[in-house]
Amino acid sequence: MKKKKLDFNSIFGGMFVGIANIIPGVSGGTMLVIFNLFDKLMYAIGDIFKKETTTRKESIILLIKVLLGAGIGIILFAKILGITLKYLEAETIYWFMGLILFSIPIIIKEEMKGEKFNIIFFLIGFIFIIALLYLQNKTSSNSIIDEQMNLLHFISLVIYGIIGGTTMIFPGVSGSMVLLVLGKYEMIRSYIDKLTSLDINAFISLCFFGIGAILGIVLSAKLTNFLLKKYKGKTISLILGFIIASALILPFNIENTIEITTAKICSIIVSFVLGGIVIYYINRLQSKKS
Repeated sequence: MKKKKLDFNSIFGGMFVGIANIIPGVSGGTMLVIFNLFDKLMYAIGDIFKKETTTRKESIILLIKVLLGAGIGIILFAKILGITLKYLEAETIYWFMGLILFSIPIIIKEEMKGEKFNIIFFLIGFIFIIALLYLQNKTSSNSIIDEQMNLLHFISLVIYGIIGGTTMIFPGVSGSMVLLVLGKYEMIRSYIDKLTSLDINAFISLCFFGIGAILGIVLSAKLTNFLLKKYKGKTISLILGFIIASALILPFNIENTIEITTAKICSIIVSFVLGGIVIYYINRLQSKKS
């Protein structure tokens, strides 16, 4: 009797989802696609809430693995990425850019089997992300405002949570970018910062935001499952538009001024290529497993 091999791909992929959520403009959903987890996770989330299903246990285990990986990724790499973003910001951003762009041929090969590429839906996805960047740059009001703790405030937090949760796992769309456009990113981040000082208002506010985020993830999973079943070619084309546009605009998320030198250009190119090398070896490992 053969021993069942432990599935580390879900945890490892989850780690990259967690890491991606730390980087400005990088989508955790894109990492799910790269690690061939997006379809599986969307199905698992929808499956958990079905009335009649025989695979609920397996779906819960997959979700736990991805969430565990994401938690590990955030905890282990938050400080490391904090340092790299401070001293090697451009290199870090271009590494992720290489990681995403070099994965595009693999995504097309795996996800578009038997499906027709739809240029119109690709352009819709591409233009949507560019529009988000434009709106983000135009949004000047993103200051922290002391919100009154009332019913309207809590309802609005649930709505922002739904929007954040929906975009959090959708490939190519950065949840932080969407919240920036809405002018609520700093407010949510301030609530997270206040948790360490045991601020009860911040805790309650984040609970309502969390409820919305969970609802958003579930709704997003159900909608995505429906679209992938009925219109897979168009949906994947749309997602590819999201992913490619989000990768190309990553350099616009570099906050510090870059001093253009030969050494700097070389280090950026090396970082970009290293992202591609990581994808190459990840793909090799996945091919051996299958």
